[in-house]
Amino acid sequence: MKRVVLTARDGHNLAAYRFDPEGPARANVVIAAAMAVPQSFYAPFARYLARCGYTTWTFDYRGIGESLTGSLRAVKADLSDWLTKDYDALLHEIGEASPLPLFVVGHSFGGQVAPLLPSREHLAGLVNIAVGSGSMRHNTPRIRRSAPLMWHVLAPVLCPVFGYFPGARLGVIGNLPSGAMFQWRRWCLTPDYLLSGEPGAREAYASADYPVLALTFADDELLLEDGSRLIHAAYLKRAVDYRLLEPAQHNLPRIGHFGFFKPASEATLWPLVTNWLDGAT
Repeated sequence: MKRVVLTARDGHNLAAYRFDPEGPARANVVIAAAMAVPQSFYAPFARYLARCGYTTWTFDYRGIGESLTGSLRAVKADLSDWLTKDYDALLHEIGEASPLPLFVVGHSFGGQVAPLLPSREHLAGLVNIAVGSGSMRHNTPRIRRSAPLMWHVLAPVLCPVFGYFPGARLGVIGNLPSGAMFQWRRWCLTPDYLLSGEPGAREAYASADYPVLALTFADDELLLEDGSRLIHAAYLKRAVDYRLLEPAQHNLPRIGHFGFFKPASEATLWPLVTNWLDGAT
């Protein structure tokens, strides 16, 4: 594992890590994080991919994890900055520097926005983990009950007061730059999430031309299967390899929205990804 300082196109420095295999690499894999999740969460899975022969990269969006320097109040970033300046910078750098195929493993937000990447032409394939619609109509009943409080009270009131969304204090999501929070709020308040909430998103999905493996979990505590199928149906160029997984089928008590990346999933779930990558390289 080697720490790397990545420079985004606007000159902003970002923290990233590269996990190298012992022998020749089969391909490059970028793990793109979920909303407000630091890259350290994905380190066990990144090490596993490296052991399987893949040079693997993790990174933090600006304002998150090791890419936060100073006060979050001073971070003027939205989801478009994360996508076009941070996420895309890593794809562009790897795609230009390495002749090996480049894949993305996108967790939640990291998979949702992959079709909008300016450098998506470098992609040899995408693995979506727990990717679906965050629109209120696609939230689980528990989340749907609390969503109006989040979107109509907490976000509009707390962001101006704190200068960012203090999710860590509330035990909700995590701390986010205000710009990111308000853009995400717009998506969640539209019926088809980013497909209807972000200009050009539906067209980007329709024109994306790379293979996609989608792993959705029946016990996801945040997102419904209907919303996941809505997002993946927006890919029109190729059929998505869509798999709905039950924990019991894989001898696990629970998977949920985050469980795939925990070490307990290594024996049963992680090979689903490496087997697919092996077949695509």
